[in-house]
Amino acid sequence: MSHTLPGKRVLIVEDNPIIAYDISDLVEDTGAEPVGPALDLASGMRLVVENHLDAALLDIDLGGEYVWPIAEALDRNAVPYAFVSAQCNADPMPETFRSRPCIYKPAKPNDIINALIGLAGKPKAAG
Repeated sequence: MSHTLPGKRVLIVEDNPIIAYDISDLVEDTGAEPVGPALDLASGMRLVVENHLDAALLDIDLGGEYVWPIAEALDRNAVPYAFVSAQCNADPMPETFRSRPCIYKPAKPNDIINALIGLAGKPKAAG
């Protein structure tokens, strides 16, 4: 894998440690720096507040808590993100997030990498 995203910082929020570290490895394969992974909502919120981020990959259901507060914080900071989840069509998904990219789990590595390049490879919108 070529280093297509050097210097980019990508937040990873995923409650399954094995999946979280697999995604972290994929982020590194692009040349980007993984931030996290955060395994729960509180850790994810802390990482959003404490770090400059260029993109994020978010699981929707974090052990019974939904990732929506993190997504809202990323929106406020104009940080692009995609969901990586088995619940892409979850009924409780707020309307504001339905237009966001969602990669169904179990996700193929190339699908995650391509989504990440699409998110972090573009300049951030002015916010």
